[in-house]
Amino acid sequence: MKRRWARHAALAALAAGLLLASAGCQLTRQNYLAVSAGMPAQEVEKLLGAPRYRLDEEWVYTGDDPRDLTKASIYFNADRRVIGKCWRNPEKPWENHREGEVP
Repeated sequence: MKRRWARHAALAALAAGLLLASAGCQLTRQNYLAVSAGMPAQEVEKLLGAPRYRLDEEWVYTGDDPRDLTKASIYFNADRRVIGKCWRNPEKPWENHREGEVP
């Protein structure tokens, strides 16, 4: 009886850990495409989560998996509104995308 309970508890903990890990990863192509010009920085953060690097005029997002080379950059004006965005994936160059004011 104790072994069965311990096994179920271990499986439940593993499932919860996987769920939390997947919830933190918000950098998806669909979420990136939902970012549009004029969107405030707060809405971008709700959509994509916290950026890996937060610079004055650019937020940089990368995947959580070090083997994932996807990188997204969101560019802002002085009012903290989106003026451009860029998606780079060297493994899938047909997905690469630039829109708006991108340096």
